[in-house]
Amino acid sequence: MSLKVNETGLAQALTLMKQAQFRLNTIWDANRPSPEVEDNYINQHGMDAYAAWHLAIDTAAPDGSKARYQLPYGDFKSVHHTGVRRISQHAQRDGQTELVDAAEEILDLFDRYNAC
Repeated sequence: MSLKVNETGLAQALTLMKQAQFRLNTIWDANRPSPEVEDNYINQHGMDAYAAWHLAIDTAAPDGSKARYQLPYGDFKSVHHTGVRRISQHAQRDGQTELVDAAEEILDLFDRYNAC
């Protein structure tokens, strides 16, 4: 898997943060969209909208596939602090500096808004 920052996803996350569309203190595993919810979202909104809810692109996966979009940060409504924190931790563990920086940019907004 070869991941790079999804600039569209990062921009959407930052916009949602500025609009106060975020959630704190959630359990990410319980709030992360299931594959069925993802499929329903794609059917209703399209692949581009689905892609915007992910902070990374797997450049080895085919264009237009769900597998291409990695590291979701929200539930198709709000940015989840716990989802972004998880992305940061995984990216740090895997040495993916650009993804760490992208996640930290979102987490900085949580801190600035005194949300955490």
